[in-house]
Amino acid sequence: VLTTSALIDAGKVTPRTRIRVPQNLPVMDRVIHDYFQHDLIKLTLAGVIAKSSNIGTVLAARQFEHAELWSYLDRFGLGHKPNIGMPIATRGLLPPVSSWTDLTQATVAFGQGVSVSALQMISAVNAIANGGEYISPSLVQGRATAGDGSVVGTDVASRSRVISPQAARATAKMMEMVTTEGAGTAPGAGIAGYRVAGKTGTAQQVGSKCTCYDGSLAVSFGGFAPADDPRFTVYVVIQKPKGTASGGGTAGPVFRKILAALLQKYAVPPTNTPPAALPVEW
Repeated sequence: VLTTSALIDAGKVTPRTRIRVPQNLPVMDRVIHDYFQHDLIKLTLAGVIAKSSNIGTVLAARQFEHAELWSYLDRFGLGHKPNIGMPIATRGLLPPVSSWTDLTQATVAFGQGVSVSALQMISAVNAIANGGEYISPSLVQGRATAGDGSVVGTDVASRSRVISPQAARATAKMMEMVTTEGAGTAPGAGIAGYRVAGKTGTAQQVGSKCTCYDGSLAVSFGGFAPADDPRFTVYVVIQKPKGTASGGGTAGPVFRKILAALLQKYAVPPTNTPPAALPVEW
């Protein structure tokens, strides 16, 4: 979703851009697949997000030069250690653009070629909810002095624009299609009466002993509501789920329960506006 929001901001695509998505996609010496089997399918960019197509994302991202995509992801906070005053915060991994190949861009575009923490990911998704403006994350309301002497908290949080408000709104509408019955992969993350924007995620995990992919997964779901006037951003990660698991089917319902509880607790009313109705196929 970060890649597609960047493409929209750069004026290279719209949610209705048509993409022919083949069964698989050779890139250099590797072959990229989608999580679901299919022949040639015709998806819009909104459909690429709704169906969570790795191949569609890679094809769309080819309109970027390597440095363009890297710059957007850098501004979304990837590769930067959040200043929250705690040593457990990590910078993750966004490979330096000087090392990128076409395969690097392809895997980074759909999220496999980067390493991020939950805090980094929710902060990036929150930038879309916040009209395209990134706000550095805080665990302290107000301000506090950390053990290393740095001042942290919401009073000293920084703000920077990553994408335009128009691009953020367009991305939010595409994310709505993810939770739309019959269109997206996670209708179970939707909340009756509310417009909910979200995105699934599935990541391979690196084992501590082999420092290689060890076969385990982390599944996730992140999003916000109301989609057209966001009040809360929620991100759920389930590490090493047992059995068959997916971002939409496993993390999505947990996301829904947390978000529904927040909307109820803080008496956030539905916006009563028409939901997004973007075409996902053509």
